[in-house]
Amino acid sequence: MENKLTAAHLEDRVTEKKGALAVTLADERVWLLPERAVWWPATRTVFVADVHLGKAASFRALGQPVPSGTTRDNLDRLSALIDGLSAARLVVLGDFLHAAAAQHAQVLDPAQAWRERHPALACLLIRGNHDSHAGDPPPSLRFEIVDEPHPMGPFAACHHPQRVDGAYVLAGHLHPATTLHGRAHERHRLPCFAESEGLMILPAFGAFTGTTQAGLPEGSRCHAVGGGAVWPAPDTRSA
Repeated sequence: MENKLTAAHLEDRVTEKKGALAVTLADERVWLLPERAVWWPATRTVFVADVHLGKAASFRALGQPVPSGTTRDNLDRLSALIDGLSAARLVVLGDFLHAAAAQHAQVLDPAQAWRERHPALACLLIRGNHDSHAGDPPPSLRFEIVDEPHPMGPFAACHHPQRVDGAYVLAGHLHPATTLHGRAHERHRLPCFAESEGLMILPAFGAFTGTTQAGLPEGSRCHAVGGGAVWPAPDTRSA
């Protein structure tokens, strides 16, 4: 039965998932996923950062011609991730909503339908800087909402990259990227997981978020996301 799945069974599921990269953080085996998420099978927990629901709507409210449908796309991808892993808990490492403009029906109605699709899923939001401006999600979405750093076993769940004594930090905020350099001097930027001592910065999950290489800890090891896989990037040179 689904509720009796063991960590070994869950790990078997992800090892069959093309493109996932296993790493050990704080003596815990976790998986970096091409969906731009971290999977902790021992607790059936999936971490994502920087979903930014309603960002496109916020731009359209300012009269800027940006694509529509990004909220539903983000939620559909989140559902596929949760269902594919049989996740019991979702942790959003900040910036679930983008701005106050997201507190309207065009964003909240799809979010409510998504929540009703996953009634047994435990959801935890670590407040980020955009959450502070947007306001907490409505109670009907049933998120536990906490401030950073939030202890979770050997990990500290944060939005802003930081050091926490005695814990390995999982964070977001920076939307990290790495640049690949070709032989013909071409360059291509890809989202990445940025790993440094005691800290893993997740790529932004949201589809309309952008990336940057600014502010990454010096010497970060970047695991690029591209081609449906996560793999060690050859360098971290800036664009």
